[in-house]
Amino acid sequence: MASFMDICLRIPNLGTILFLIVFVVAIPVYLYTQNSVDTFKFYLPFLVMLAVTLTEAGKPHSFNNLYPLPAKNLPGFLSTSMINGLAVVGLLMQCVGAALYYNSLELGVLLGVVTFAITFPFAQQVLPFFIREGDKVLKENTNFIFPGNWHRYFLGFAFILFLLGLEYVLIAGISQQVFSTGKSNNNIGKSLNMFNLN
Repeated sequence: MASFMDICLRIPNLGTILFLIVFVVAIPVYLYTQNSVDTFKFYLPFLVMLAVTLTEAGKPHSFNNLYPLPAKNLPGFLSTSMINGLAVVGLLMQCVGAALYYNSLELGVLLGVVTFAITFPFAQQVLPFFIREGDKVLKENTNFIFPGNWHRYFLGFAFILFLLGLEYVLIAGISQQVFSTGKSNNNIGKSLNMFNLN
């Protein structure tokens, strides 16, 4: 019986297709049917971190066209663009929702800056670097034979947890700072007046 790796090698883009079916279609549909639409604002940016991890850890045989940076062909470009677009939607839902709920434009903007920085520059640049360097360190300093690339997936998921924890700590600290300075009242109206949008 053929292994999953053999099947992936015979059917191009199978890993990307399965990822899109499960994580981009099936899980959002499930969340929508369960009236968990509010979860989208956290789930959609997470897709970037997950896709980057699977792409980097799966090299050179799996998930090549899931989230390549830079995209070298049309399937990779379409997949990367779709995941980035969904992540931006989730980030906008977080920022606008926080600004409206807490009546603080500063909080919404700061939340947007933090989540954008962690979702895109950190996830796109630092996460693959961490996986590559961790892979080198483990291979050079241990005699353990790693089956496949499982240690690379583990490193990626561990760094995702670190990024999510960092995001939480930064958001909690920023929120506390904004509310402690007493600037959270009527800032949206003042900012709209400043840009002549009222």
